[in-house]
Amino acid sequence: MKPYRVQVIIPVYNSKKTIARCLESLKSQTFSQWQALIADDASTDGSAEIIKGFAENDDRFVYIRCDRNGGPARARNKALELLDGEYTAFLDSDDIWEKDMLKKLFALADGCGADVVQCGFSYELPGGKMLYPKGAFGNDVVLRGSGLRKIYLRMMTGINMNHVCMKLIRSDIIRGMRFDTELKTAEDIDFCIRMFRNANTYCYTADRLYRYYRGEGSLTGGGLSFGERLAANKRVSRTLAAALPSVGMNGLFFRLLAYARPYIIICSKAVRIIREKYGAAAGEGVKSK
Repeated sequence: MKPYRVQVIIPVYNSKKTIARCLESLKSQTFSQWQALIADDASTDGSAEIIKGFAENDDRFVYIRCDRNGGPARARNKALELLDGEYTAFLDSDDIWEKDMLKKLFALADGCGADVVQCGFSYELPGGKMLYPKGAFGNDVVLRGSGLRKIYLRMMTGINMNHVCMKLIRSDIIRGMRFDTELKTAEDIDFCIRMFRNANTYCYTADRLYRYYRGEGSLTGGGLSFGERLAANKRVSRTLAAALPSVGMNGLFFRLLAYARPYIIICSKAVRIIREKYGAAAGEGVKSK
């Protein structure tokens, strides 16, 4: 048996304010058989010193220094080169896991024989306010065979299926895969589309085990123009449309839906921003820490 059942890939760039709490949430996991592959994307703010401090005290933390700043896709690819565990998970440097996340997801993967297990999530806003958006599915589900079409349908009509975070992935189905470094945004869903073509069983739990931090900055897509974002999402639509025949969704309706995805996502994000702004003001779906 390999020494680590789960390898956790964490891309980092100038995350001095958040990386310590991110790594503490991993260190506090009730499931201990993990290894963190932390890819420092040539940070200049002192992030490296914080990461090295964790690595010096716990050999499960592995520090990887990228030779130049190339974005989260390139940083993740650097870590993927070291993949040799049974399962893989992704964690962003400004986010945290609830303490039972790995334990629960690993138990589900083992119990269902799942290639991909996904959990619900919450948003943490500056100041400690919490938002609880809808997850990928309303209830716990297990999908196999033709049931996997529901995953692709959600990819075409929303964003909750599109992240590599929130997922525990059997490493065999992504071994040799890499993130598309030419995509400056939407590289997560591009990776997920290709990943799910190798999956036979998917398991979802509505438990909110992943906490996204919604600060002013982000690892992906920051500073991109509307045109650049649209171009990236159009490219992803082509990848999605090409994958549909493999799951029996090659009809005209689904192809049109795939190509309409960038505009659906634009509308979806606009609605989300409005809900967050005015919902938070009204106290709807919001809690203080």
